[in-house]
Amino acid sequence: MAEVDPLATQRGPAVDIVAELNAEGFCDAHEIARGGFGVVYRCEQKPLERTVAVKVLTADLDDENFERFIEEQHAMGRLSGHPNIVTILHAGATGSGRPYLVMPYHRQESLETHIRQHGPVSWGDALRLGVKIAGALAAAHRIDIFHRDVKPGNILLTEYGEPELTDFGIARITGGFTTAAGVVLGSPAFTAPEVLRGQPATEPVDTTSQRR
Repeated sequence: MAEVDPLATQRGPAVDIVAELNAEGFCDAHEIARGGFGVVYRCEQKPLERTVAVKVLTADLDDENFERFIEEQHAMGRLSGHPNIVTILHAGATGSGRPYLVMPYHRQESLETHIRQHGPVSWGDALRLGVKIAGALAAAHRIDIFHRDVKPGNILLTEYGEPELTDFGIARITGGFTTAAGVVLGSPAFTAPEVLRGQPATEPVDTTSQRR
């Protein structure tokens, strides 16, 4: 009997997605981040001579995962243009119907990575970054979008040292998608108590996360 490679099922989908991204014009795809229902790839857009980050829905293409991804697309699209929120350059779908978002690629990666590699930021930098992220959250709250997962891993640093809030994958848009009852999404260490209790998202949900 032929020996079964236990990693084959893990590698297969990734290879397929890389091929599909290549067909969409995103070449040399390399995985740089993985979340609960999506994977982010660093890709080259050769006609534009630029490097981009492409987030692809890799979880099962059921209604809930698909709707969560589209909710993130809508939230980030409505907030594009704010200097401290990641800009969506393009949205589309692969040949197999997996939606994707194209964003600028930041070589500095996240605030979490920066802290892990260089230690805690200074009080001055912490204050500067905090004020700018507070402004980003205020802009989101003005149009009834609540991020619900504000943490260092979801704050990217640009080449100029500017913070950009990203990953609206579990954002709550008033009147929009709601997860099944009893399901808590987010990072427990940064999640507001009212969210853990299953209460509706409001502005304090994000300010609690930011204080932590």
